Amino acid sequence: MKANKICGILNLSENKEGLQPLTKNRPLAAMPFACRYRLVDFPLSNMTNAGINTIAMFLNENNRSLFDHIRSGKEWDLNTMYGGLFVFDERNADDFSQENYDNSLNFLTKSATEYVVIMGSKMICNIDLKTVLQHHKQQEADITVVYKKITAPIEAGDHDDLSVFEMSPAGQILTNTVVGKDERIEAESSLSLEIYLLKQDLLLNLLKNYRETGRDFSLDAVMEQAVEHTNANGFEYTGYMRQIYSVNSYFEGNFDMLEGSNLSALFQENQKIHTKAKNEVPTFYAENSDIKDCLVANGCLLRGTAEHSLIFRNVVLEEGADIKNSMIMQGAKVGAGARLDYVIADKKSVIAPGIELIGTRENPIVVKKDEHMESSRKAEIG
Repeated sequence: MKANKICGILNLSENKEGLQPLTKNRPLAAMPFACRYRLVDFPLSNMTNAGINTIAMFLNENNRSLFDHIRSGKEWDLNTMYGGLFVFDERNADDFSQENYDNSLNFLTKSATEYVVIMGSKMICNIDLKTVLQHHKQQEADITVVYKKITAPIEAGDHDDLSVFEMSPAGQILTNTVVGKDERIEAESSLSLEIYLLKQDLLLNLLKNYRETGRDFSLDAVMEQAVEHTNANGFEYTGYMRQIYSVNSYFEGNFDMLEGSNLSALFQENQKIHTKAKNEVPTFYAENSDIKDCLVANGCLLRGTAEHSLIFRNVVLEEGADIKNSMIMQGAKVGAGARLDYVIADKKSVIAPGIELIGTRENPIVVKKDEHMESSRKAEIG
């Protein structure tokens, strides 16, 4: 894509309540994923891989961890003289709705691009946005929305609210129905990934028209209404996708990465996912360590055993510690003789020697960030 042809909006004012307590001090976009990445890495990489070098991030909460991760945007080639990463932190605004609206108009007007891509961080995918733009032009649509057709039903309770499209044979979106989290989604349904592509002029008009209704401004609401009242077309995405909306969906998404097909589908060689670089020593495996079917990052000291688990950066696993089906995040320490099964140990948490934490796949035990766990626990069932 030519420079200044297209800009991007990262709409990161996302609901994170389902991931408490993991999101107590971080936004959804800052959640770690697959041992060395953050959720924000995926939309950022999707955009910059398509040559988009002017990106706005809209935030509305404590974002220190996100700023620390992204910084100047160097890893995504966004620390340039032209374009770059523009951050709009609106959490202290007296009128959040007005601030959000003003910032949106200001960014779009100054970016002076022809097209805009809007994405969030709760839908993990690796999509070629150049192809989406090409499809948008060919179909002569007002708005193109990326969707995925599911092959198996999604049961009630196994998803958050999702938009489901009914589409014409030519790909036009005929109806847009929001399916609540307590409803079943049938097989062959077309699920919105909440990725929108449209001309900048049209988006400016949509923003102004919505604001004139007097309702509180929300970019999500603007785009949902636009899909219903414009010539909207769908673009089918066929790669790996996971919606992150709860502790369990986050747990399952990470464990998807232990399947080689999912890992290679998400982290494609020709569409790399970029993240903050850290110069760390390789992981040390002690002579008596036994690590099987695990994804392991750099900088770890592993003296115990681990099976079917994800071990993030700088984790210490002491001798005799035994972890299974667990996520041990950056800087966490598991003491000697501790036994963990279906556990999420957050950043810099400490599991005391000899402790047993036994969760289930449906209800993993969460050890909070910086928490010192000194008593055994089992998951509550029923």
